[in-house]
Amino acid sequence: MSFEPIKRILPSALRSAGISKQIEAVRVLSVAQETLVALWGEEKAVYIECVSFAGGELKVRALAPAALQELKVWEVRIRNEINRALGSKVILSLKAIQR
Repeated sequence: MSFEPIKRILPSALRSAGISKQIEAVRVLSVAQETLVALWGEEKAVYIECVSFAGGELKVRALAPAALQELKVWEVRIRNEINRALGSKVILSLKAIQR
């Protein structure tokens, strides 16, 4: 009986369970929030909540009008930095909504 590494077994197990898209979405949301903190600092990033990710679109909620305006100004850079942190072009668009 030979043992296989977990990094070989896990991806196929996730695909067969049908949860790979959900796991990717959680990963994208986590990396997006970390990237916002790195770009803006903790004080400004607290006004942004990453809400959902599906079909290449990341939805974020601005808790203040000024944060929404900053998101619109920084949209391309934020998208590029998140994609860089993820290692590929995962986020195709960024949709900002106000609370």
